[in-house]
Amino acid sequence: MLAYLSVKGFAIIDQLKVEFKDGFNVITGETGAGKSIIINALSTLMSSRVTADVVRSGVGQAEVTGQFFFGADEYILKRIIAGSGRSRAFANDEPVTLARLETLGSDLISIYGQNEFQHLLDKDNYGNIIDSLLRLAGQRETLAEKVDRLRGVAAELDRRKRESEGREKEMELLTFQIDEIEKKGVEAGEEEMIRERLKVLRNAEKIRIALNEMAVGLHDGDRSAQAIFKDCLGMLRPFGSIDSLERVRTRLESVSFDLEEIGHDLREIEKTLPFDHEEMERLEDRLTDIFKLKEKYGKTSEEIDAFMVSARARLAYLEALSDDITELERARQGLESEVHNLAETLSAKRREGVTVLEANIANELSFLSMKGISFRIMISDKGYIDRDGKDDVELLISTNPGEPPKPLRKIASGGELSRIMLAIKKVIGGDDLKTLIFDEVDAGIGGKIADMVGKRLHDLAGKHQIICITHLPQIAAYADHHFLVEKASTNDKTETAIRELSSTDRVREIARMMAGEVITEKTVERAKEMLHHD
Repeated sequence: MLAYLSVKGFAIIDQLKVEFKDGFNVITGETGAGKSIIINALSTLMSSRVTADVVRSGVGQAEVTGQFFFGADEYILKRIIAGSGRSRAFANDEPVTLARLETLGSDLISIYGQNEFQHLLDKDNYGNIIDSLLRLAGQRETLAEKVDRLRGVAAELDRRKRESEGREKEMELLTFQIDEIEKKGVEAGEEEMIRERLKVLRNAEKIRIALNEMAVGLHDGDRSAQAIFKDCLGMLRPFGSIDSLERVRTRLESVSFDLEEIGHDLREIEKTLPFDHEEMERLEDRLTDIFKLKEKYGKTSEEIDAFMVSARARLAYLEALSDDITELERARQGLESEVHNLAETLSAKRREGVTVLEANIANELSFLSMKGISFRIMISDKGYIDRDGKDDVELLISTNPGEPPKPLRKIASGGELSRIMLAIKKVIGGDDLKTLIFDEVDAGIGGKIADMVGKRLHDLAGKHQIICITHLPQIAAYADHHFLVEKASTNDKTETAIRELSSTDRVREIARMMAGEVITEKTVERAKEMLHHD
């Protein structure tokens, strides 16, 4: 139930606080006093969409807070709307998304205004209405879930089948690519080694000639550098006792040893440089293979390896694709059977239950002074199954005896829609903990009909907290708690306030609703009689 509502800076409301009670709460007031604005503020608290024009002129933001009790749980919901239109939502002082706030609101309150009554004019809502009346919402939801799964499986099956159309060619290509990389794969650093070796092979003869000349000049020739060094060493040997000459001789001897080693190394390198034409061709062919692999599969050995891993995974996927299609086909057939059976069962229960519904709703409409009206629920096969099932549902009424029933959405007036919705709500019952708010339920009615509507709202309040805005004294008289909305102008500003009426004030408000500004003693007596209707 809605226990407390606080509204600040909203439309013409500066600040308003009201505590609602269990049972039937009615809100009245003169036209333009701001009754519907209070409900609009409550709707704003529950809706994810809001515009900046709800913020009262001259203030920075609007704020709506509601305290709710749902069984043993308490919820304090708050919505703050800035002048820019941006808003924030809170549940029990914790920030929540607007979607979460809207979900909580829909669990706690149902608001039935003129717009809400209009959904009786939308044929797409009829299945929901009938399933709610027959307590089939759970089965309908199960069917919807299965239909969603079937659609998902069917879409995936279609995608896999489209993939399989070029499967053989793609598998053939992948197999070739994997085989080519496996046979001619590039090892890390291999290309650099080959290029270095080819440099040597392509210049082998020139290098050998150069090495030979260097060996002769440094070591092997009659007048080689080493021979000269040896002569120099022989000339200096007799003067070993002279320190300065001995140091020179020692250095020359060291260089002579180095020249000997260099000469030996040159001859060893020369031995490894025979010109091998076959090796060069083989290495050049290998370099060509590496170039082609890099051109096809990646610039580096790492990229080529990554391509190989991806190709193997894709090949494995395609190899399993046939099995996947078989499995998906089996799943689709199973879900089609489930969906068909669920739709048939749901349809049978709908058809079985509508007769009782028609009678119950007709009785309620008769109680609400719509005697002679014929109400029918027509169910036909729409030729396919979707989330709502296989049934096409139409609500039919005949407002005059003898006239054939016609679609409700085409001929019902506003007042009739209000009473039909009330009759449906009376039949459906629903969550006893939920608050039901009726705004303008009295549209297009008066007199005895209004009295019947008031009585039905009072009956409904035995299971729900009811909050109703009305202009009719017949409806207000049935309330357990009566609230008056008043508008006052101060300092060039218009403000709206609300207060609960005492027994005395309530008599006067009922009398005002009957007679207007001029209230006579007779009107007051009639108001007292109405308040003691039971």
